[in-house]
This record gives sequence, structure tokens and C-alpha cells, in this order.
Amino acid sequence: MSLPPKPEIWGLDGDVVAYAVSFKSQKEGDDLEDTLLATTAFLRSIINACGDEGIIYLTGNNNFRFKEAVEGHPYKGHRKDNPKPAFLADVRHHMIQEFDAEVQERQEADDALSIAACTLGYGIATIDKDLNGCPGWHYNWRKEEVYYVSELEANRFFYEQMLTGDPTDNIPGLYKMVGQKATAKIKAPLEEMTDPTEMFNYVRGVYLDGYEKVGMCLDEKEEVVDRWLLGMGRCLWMRREEGEMWGFPSGT
Repeated sequence: MSLPPKPEIWGLDGDVVAYAVSFKSQKEGDDLEDTLLATTAFLRSIINACGDEGIIYLTGNNNFRFKEAVEGHPYKGHRKDNPKPAFLADVRHHMIQEFDAEVQERQEADDALSIAACTLGYGIATIDKDLNGCPGWHYNWRKEEVYYVSELEANRFFYEQMLTGDPTDNIPGLYKMVGQKATAKIKAPLEEMTDPTEMFNYVRGVYLDGYEKVGMCLDEKEEVVDRWLLGMGRCLWMRREEGEMWGFPSGT
């Protein structure tokens, strides 16, 4: 497969940068001035490494995922009591004032990165593995690695996440829901599939089989499993166009 040319404009995951800089600052006892200088240097180093221009995205308020999460598994629910680093708000303000960072309302910075990649051809600069669910060029500044994710690879990654869940964001997977680990053997059939509908039907079948072994009210199993899958999918899916809300693929 011939790859498209690398983009000149890259979207930067401002959330990750803000937390990384402010946590490091707090650990090392830096004052606010040094923290903001470090923020500027870090952002410029990322932009210089991956492209000619960088657009920074930050997550704002009213993230839709809080309403879509699977019942009993609130999105990011285990983070609510974690203290935030002292200068986090200052770093975010600095990114907005000095770098024109774009604050996203009702969605995450991740969604904006994915949308820009899919609709405008921007690259994605982040160390967040979740963005591997978005096709396009990626830059991981921790590994200093530029790589390309095809649409097929992005779709496979998403359906693997549907099996594994995402503990970081408190998104349950197979183990949390039916007590069965999403082993390499269970995920392996996805590597032979190319159609998202086929991938979904396989994942759904795995959950239905797991529910059969542990669930009550077996006559409701399809309704229950579909409710789980819709909640998990909407929390895991990186939007590829504005306002998109993930739903079951056609033909399911």
C-alpha cells in the first residue's frame, strides 16, 4: 500500500501535554514561571519534530461520553477523587493565550484530533494509544516515532478495544462484564477480518457466549449485550466527523 504524503499541519494533544508538564513541575518543585517556560519549550519541540505547523486541542466541558457510558461504569469514574497538579489550569490558560489552543466543548481533544485527521488530513501528535483508532499519520513524541495507521488497522484496533475495554477511562470490556479475559486467542480472529460489520458481529458473538455462561434472564441477553456494546462503543470510538455518534454497523 502506498502511503499518502506526511502532512504539514499536525494536531497536538494538549491534554496530555498539560498534565505531563504540570505533574513534572509539581514533582520537581518548579515555580509557575518555569512551568510555563517548560510548556512553551515542550510544545515547540513537538511541532518542530513532526511538522511545519501545530494546532493544539484541549478538552473542555460537557463531554458526551459521561451520558453514554455503560450503566454502573461511569466514564472516568475512578478519576474523580484524584488531585490535579497545582499549575494545570495555568498551563492550559497559557496554551490558549500563547498558542491559540482550541478548547472542545461536548467532546474531547481526542475527537477533535481524529476529526481533523479524517476531514482535513492533519497529523496526530500524541502518546495516547486511543488515537490508534483513527486512520492517518501519527507522531509519538515519547518514542520519537512517526507512523501511519490505515483505516483497516484503526477499525481492528477499535474492535479489539471493544473486547479489552479501557481501564484508564473506566470503560469495561469482556472481563468486567462476563468475567472472561480478552486473550490473544479471542482477539486473533479480528486479524483475519476486513469488514467492520464482520468485526462487530464477531465481538457481539463473543459477548453473547460469555453472557450465556454467567448471565441471568437469558431471554433478554441480546438486549442486554447490545446495550453494553453501544455504551462501550460510544465511549471508545474516536469521532471521524463532526457530531458523529457511533452506532452498530449496517448489516448487523
